[in-house]
Amino acid sequence: MREKEIVEKYDRILKEYANKVLPGFWHTLQNQRRPFQPFLDKLFNFYLFCSYLADSNFFLNDERYPSLNILYVKACLALFGIHNCLQYGLVTESAVLLRSLFESFLNVKLILQKDTEERMRLFDDFRYVEQWNSLQANKNLLKEGKISKEIFDRTFTPDLINKIEKNYLSVKSNYHPTNPYHWAWKIFKNETKNQRNPTIYFIANKLGLSTDYVKVYGSLSASVHNSPSLLNLVSTGNVITLAPNFSESIHNIGCLALGYLSELIDDLVGYLGFGESGEISTYLSIFWIRACNEDQGGK
Repeated sequence: MREKEIVEKYDRILKEYANKVLPGFWHTLQNQRRPFQPFLDKLFNFYLFCSYLADSNFFLNDERYPSLNILYVKACLALFGIHNCLQYGLVTESAVLLRSLFESFLNVKLILQKDTEERMRLFDDFRYVEQWNSLQANKNLLKEGKISKEIFDRTFTPDLINKIEKNYLSVKSNYHPTNPYHWAWKIFKNETKNQRNPTIYFIANKLGLSTDYVKVYGSLSASVHNSPSLLNLVSTGNVITLAPNFSESIHNIGCLALGYLSELIDDLVGYLGFGESGEISTYLSIFWIRACNEDQGGK
């Protein structure tokens, strides 16, 4: 059978299958989502509040704080992604984004803990290390014959290589001497065994957040990594299914996300000293209570 015939065959099969299942799919999706919709709407409204803060120049208009701006945007977009996943019953996929949000939360906590200006500079300058790491990785691929010289030269021009190496040399003493893979190495270099890069657990523990680490990284590990523990989330009875999963996990993951992002914003407005910081803190607290205590999702 020729390629054209194969494509036409399976295009036809797909069209017939879609016509058969989609009407019922969308109907079932709406019915299963309905008990959770008020809570999902609150998640989206909180994302809008984050957008309001950004558009009101609470964060993004100050060039002195690029690291805090980056972490704020990353955390807010993670919440938006979590909302969109949960809106379609993609619980396991939302767990990946929750871990990303939690990591942004930890980074903000660590930066604001003390020596904030120095830690912001460590975070900002780490981009030069990441560029250097990428250059070294591509050099290794070229050496191993896994990419061509043409592809390498197209990406890494001589001028770019010189710039990357110059920038890296200007900051390299602040990062791990042989494996510079974490921006905060200098902060903990005298505490980490064999001067290793700090792990997420190590940082969480130093911040007094080891319990939160277990909740986000331990409990949700099976959702993030390929694991047989996922079977109960992707099967109905003894049948594997690709259908969305609407369960109380929607409420649990959503409330964790709201809690960490609320605290992140509260920390930022407190540090930056906005005139309305007290009002914003109050609103954040009340919003979380109304979303997670008054509304119990599908219950």
